[in-house]
Amino acid sequence: MRQATAPSWMRLKCNAPASRHRRIQVMVAMPYELGPPWQNSFQLTRSVVEPVITLAIRDVVRKGIINDIRFDLHFRNTNCSDTLGPYYAVEAYCAQQLDVVLGFASAYALAPVARLSGFWRQGVPIITTIAQVDSLDDRSVYKLLTRMNGSYRELGSTIVRVLQSLNYENVAFLFHNNLRRPAFGKSECFFQMVAINNQLLKARGGWLQSPVIDFDEFFEQNYEDLLKRASFAANVILVCASVDTVEKLMSVAQRLGMTDSGKYVFISIHIHSDMQDDFSWQLNNVTELEREEYLRSYASLKIVTLRRPPQFLYRRFEEDVKRLAQEKFNYTKLTGKPYRVTKFTSAFYDGILLYAIALNETVALGFSPRNGVEVTKRMWNRSFTGIGGKVTISKDGDRFSDYSVLDLNPDTGSFDEVAYYAGSQDKLYVVGKWHWVAGEPPPDEPICGFDNSKCPSKELAPWALVLIVISVLSVIFGVISFFVFRHYKLEAELRTMSWRIFWDELSGQKKHSKCRKRADSRAFHWLHEQKRSMSNDDNYENSFTSLADSLCSVDEESFGKPKNTFTKVANYRGQIVAVKMLNIQRSRIELSRDLLLELKKMKDLSHEHVTRFVGACIDAPHYCVVTEYCQKGSLQDILENSGIKLDKMMRYSLMHDIIKGMLFIHASDIRSHGRLKSTNCVVDSRFVLKITDFGLHHLRELETRKDDYLSASYWRNKLWTAPELLRTDCPPTGGTQKGDVYSFGIILHEMLFRRGVYYTGDDCLLARDIVERVRVGMQPAFRPLVLDTNFDSVILNVMMRCWSENPEDRPDFRMVRKQVTSLTREFETSNIVDNLLRRMEQYANNLEKLVQDRTADYLQEKQKAENLLYQLLPKSVASQLIKGEPVKAEAFDCVTIYFSDIVGFTSLCAESTPMEVVNLLNDLYTCFDSIIENYDVYKVETIGDAYMVVSGLPRRNGVAHAYEIARMSLAVLAAVRCFTIVHRPKEQLKLRIGIHSGPVCAGVVGLKMPRYCLFGDTVNTASRMESTGMPLKIHVSSATKALLESLNSFTLDLRGEVEMKGKGVQTTYWLVGASGVSSEVS
Repeated sequence: MRQATAPSWMRLKCNAPASRHRRIQVMVAMPYELGPPWQNSFQLTRSVVEPVITLAIRDVVRKGIINDIRFDLHFRNTNCSDTLGPYYAVEAYCAQQLDVVLGFASAYALAPVARLSGFWRQGVPIITTIAQVDSLDDRSVYKLLTRMNGSYRELGSTIVRVLQSLNYENVAFLFHNNLRRPAFGKSECFFQMVAINNQLLKARGGWLQSPVIDFDEFFEQNYEDLLKRASFAANVILVCASVDTVEKLMSVAQRLGMTDSGKYVFISIHIHSDMQDDFSWQLNNVTELEREEYLRSYASLKIVTLRRPPQFLYRRFEEDVKRLAQEKFNYTKLTGKPYRVTKFTSAFYDGILLYAIALNETVALGFSPRNGVEVTKRMWNRSFTGIGGKVTISKDGDRFSDYSVLDLNPDTGSFDEVAYYAGSQDKLYVVGKWHWVAGEPPPDEPICGFDNSKCPSKELAPWALVLIVISVLSVIFGVISFFVFRHYKLEAELRTMSWRIFWDELSGQKKHSKCRKRADSRAFHWLHEQKRSMSNDDNYENSFTSLADSLCSVDEESFGKPKNTFTKVANYRGQIVAVKMLNIQRSRIELSRDLLLELKKMKDLSHEHVTRFVGACIDAPHYCVVTEYCQKGSLQDILENSGIKLDKMMRYSLMHDIIKGMLFIHASDIRSHGRLKSTNCVVDSRFVLKITDFGLHHLRELETRKDDYLSASYWRNKLWTAPELLRTDCPPTGGTQKGDVYSFGIILHEMLFRRGVYYTGDDCLLARDIVERVRVGMQPAFRPLVLDTNFDSVILNVMMRCWSENPEDRPDFRMVRKQVTSLTREFETSNIVDNLLRRMEQYANNLEKLVQDRTADYLQEKQKAENLLYQLLPKSVASQLIKGEPVKAEAFDCVTIYFSDIVGFTSLCAESTPMEVVNLLNDLYTCFDSIIENYDVYKVETIGDAYMVVSGLPRRNGVAHAYEIARMSLAVLAAVRCFTIVHRPKEQLKLRIGIHSGPVCAGVVGLKMPRYCLFGDTVNTASRMESTGMPLKIHVSSATKALLESLNSFTLDLRGEVEMKGKGVQTTYWLVGASGVSSEVS
């Protein structure tokens, strides 16, 4: 073989001074983010491997495996890129920071670095836990590459030994590949199948005829077609894909009968993680039926995966790594999932241990620790004790890996090891019992072959001719018996009663959709409680109350406004349904043929604009009808909700929905509605209107009527009833088609004008009066008031024709549709998606306007609250509280504090009323507040007549704090001399002021009504200065006097020595005046 020489660009000359310290520079090449699964098959990232590497280096140093050598880790984000990997390696090499390379999550990123490493100075060892592909086996190219999980050759040998032990020759390959993402290269499954194919070719002398079927699992696949193609060529199907894809394949295989027949064996290659852990959740909290389905799906599946080390050796290591990942690297908080140790992460520990042992031996022999060739030479062809037991490295630098063969245990439902392959011995050991669907392994090939070529064809037998004649006669007989069969089929369907729902099935305790759980869980609990109470109370009608307080739509609940829901709901077989109770006072309903036919016809009805009839409950006394539930409520709810804006397009679309729904009902066996009104027009989540509460005329005839003529609701429900039906003592239960047209006209008036049902302009007119006027047939006919609008005259003419007094003058819905179509042509198209999008856009615009209004209100109130808070606390402190940040106490080296109080305030209070005292203090402090706004000071608090001000905090102002307080004090004193006590105008208000400078600590005290307070001896001294002062004078301490003298702007007189509590004798001064102040203090 020609000796490989490195190109000039590989032999980089990065001259840098050699390190004087024995520190090994370790580059860890690993992506920082997980990335897509087709790019990072092994799920390796820095956050996953860093705890293992850190633990390994700590143990190597602690155990004394290396002496006087330390590791410097340099993490580089290679992002599984074949460009970034070489770039960072070259960069580290030039910077003298590359003695060994760990990591890589992609063979494509590793390969160029592994080729370069052998040409750099004395070589740079490469240690990886992946890159098991056959193309990296050549050590003349990848000279210093050590693979801690070996090569896929051993995986291929494992499959060969398994097939040989089961006497299988024919095998089909079915695996995932990056077919639609060629830029990411081949998948790991592709490389695994290549290695298996190579080992099979080697074992069979270079001959192998097996179908190879690859697919991209990240796109929709026809798994049924894939499995059929594989089954046409082999009974043994090798599968390589993700756990989810394997689950789908096995489910489809079960549906095709491939798992139950015992004719096929599926061998899944799964080495990226522990298969037992990946499937452990399957049998958690499942029913017996689901458990049976699971066992049937995986009965013929065998799994090949990397073998786990003994648990007693491995458990402590797992615990240490998980603890380190949480405590030092905060793994769960950063990634949102628990840390999991796999063979590809734990192998880094063995890799660092191996490198440390070889490095120590290399240094002991006198070689440089940076001599990668010598270090690698001592890493290869050796054994050592790793974290999971004995580890053996081949002469080519590949670890001998062991593989487990797992089989489903039907008793426990888990995948148990039945055999394992020892890589160092190239031998398969059977350690458990194989489980076969048919009791024995399937044959390698069907008796007649996969294409029936091994079975000779037969001529047509004489009996076949007889069969043909019989078939012809059967066809003739079938035609004759067709109608008889259809009759019996109808009778059988009537007896089946598919419409029947048992009361116990309407349960609120069953599981329901997550998307409805928040809105409907309270309603389910309510229904369950109602059923319990109803079982003990015959008066069940009173127990069924409105669920308006229990149900809220997802749309409006988010704005804090509950939706009005006037229907009762329940959970029936995982879906929300509407329940309408029937007032039938019978202990049992006799199911006549007419009633059964009616219920069957209702069950068979299906149309976009009528609610689906789910069924009926005839369990006494819980008689009810169950229909489809529409979340948006009734048309009347929408029309009366001023928050929902309906433009002309929206109204015409809803009107068109009513017409289409009524056309369907009139054309069906139901013939007419009889109770059409805006409350029986409901709207679903797509804003499609549907007709409800129709049909079942025979069942409704069994109801006991409760005509409460004194009830307003009774007369209100009659507002939609046609006049000819009002005049009939016993109107038909199902109404009439002309009566439905009249009801539609009333609904149309509601939709156009949105003034409520039967708006007449007279608010004092009761519903009973309206019904009576309609019934008697006034001339002209008494109808709703038609207001002046911008609506087309055509629609107004249709509305008035529909409520004509004479039923024969009313158009039918076909004629109504023809006239309305001309108006809705620009809105309603043949494309249902366009219509739906228009409606949803209108609804979204309503919600958007509502959000904007609520947001504006919120921001306005938020600004008010912030402004109020800024008046109570310093702005910097208030801003921290608003952000939710803790306000830490802050120390200030020097500030100046002002204290003042009113001399004789106690006697003044005794001689004044409380209101006069409050008014006095309010006037005085308002004056003070207006003064301090002109100075760099902060008002701390007022307690009674005491007034406290500070300068120098919370905003530091150097040494100007004394200057600001002094000028403010003079201004306050000047204002006090001119201040007039309202209720004692002739009396001079006497103010006593004291100021002092020094260090303080400031912070927010308390959680409720927080206060910004000052602490320290300076505060006490300032208070003493005020209390020992004199009326209408400013008492200044020595500390403040020193600061003021440095400014040369103030006049001070010596007061002398003053005895102060807790301070002893202090020399103090009077502040007399300042330059720029017009009047001085005497």
